[in-house]
Amino acid sequence: MLIPLGEADERCGGKAANLARLLHGGFTVPLGFVVLDALRADDWVREVRTAVRDLGAGSVAVRSSALGEDGTEASFAGQLHSALDITEPAQVTEEVRRAARSGTSPEAVAYAARMSREPVAVVPVIVQSMIHAEIAGVMFTRHPVTGTYEVVIEAGRGLGEDVVGGTVTPWTWTVEGRTVTRRAGGPSPLLTQAQVLDLADVGRRIEAVFGCPQDVEWAIADGTVWVLQSRPVTTTPVASTTNRARHDEGVVDQVLAAGTPASPGTAGGRVRILDGLDDFARFGAGDVLVCRTTSPAWTPLLARAAAVVTETGGLLAHAAIVAREFGIPAVLAVTQAMDVLDDGQYVVVDGTAGIVATTGVFTTELPEER
Repeated sequence: MLIPLGEADERCGGKAANLARLLHGGFTVPLGFVVLDALRADDWVREVRTAVRDLGAGSVAVRSSALGEDGTEASFAGQLHSALDITEPAQVTEEVRRAARSGTSPEAVAYAARMSREPVAVVPVIVQSMIHAEIAGVMFTRHPVTGTYEVVIEAGRGLGEDVVGGTVTPWTWTVEGRTVTRRAGGPSPLLTQAQVLDLADVGRRIEAVFGCPQDVEWAIADGTVWVLQSRPVTTTPVASTTNRARHDEGVVDQVLAAGTPASPGTAGGRVRILDGLDDFARFGAGDVLVCRTTSPAWTPLLARAAAVVTETGGLLAHAAIVAREFGIPAVLAVTQAMDVLDDGQYVVVDGTAGIVATTGVFTTELPEER
């Protein structure tokens, strides 16, 4: 059964229902439809091919919209399947099936277990016209680490996959009122100050629609701001310095590395430097995950980690969102973290201050190496 995106409701999952509200609110959302029951039978296949042709787009995006996804307490950020820029009808059909099955993938099951939830059994699927963006990214209407009421915007070139996936360190701005502060990025910003302010205004208007802080995926193509997704910010901490490992308290012995504070709190553990999936067996519960970047396949490790440190990524990437939901400290965009830190070394990760350090509290009596 196919439902036009503008008519999507709770049956269609949180992502689709939210996009329908935005369409009715006058926001620019790519047109599309929802496949409700892709795993029950194949009678939808012909309907999908006809509906894709009617969209008149050269290619489409296929995204999950699971029941329970994009909720107020659990986002399932990056845990279910999506695919971009699909052109062939047979491939669209296959990607719809993959998205519909992805609620029981290993990463989705590990995420659900860590969040004390049941695996997602029903996954409606959104098919939308593809937006070929020049610039795309993510925007939070409340700072996810400090809890302050400022808009945080992260951006990258192209479709935005690298930004949400954390495989690049994005350009970053914060907007408080009409004051724009650039926090990270190269010497030539991707967005002008006027564009940043326009995006912040879009974010605030979206927040007004839903009545709570929002996590918004956006894209800019030919001067138009497109809204690709909006969901509640699942973690909104109160600004605090009580968890920081401060030098004046004599806790921090030596700062080893610094990066983007991405998930607040402080935790200690042994460093496990992982290059890829083949290293997973080396990782134990309570270890500090240190890697270049993560993907949804790394979720079972995040579910057991004391903290996470990566060489790339921003505080709005999927790994950072999941770390905050799991309640583990995260420091991202740590230059050469895999070289600076030693495998097996005991460290403290302060996700509020954005540092990795040795500590006088633990250096005298380390846990035994496994």
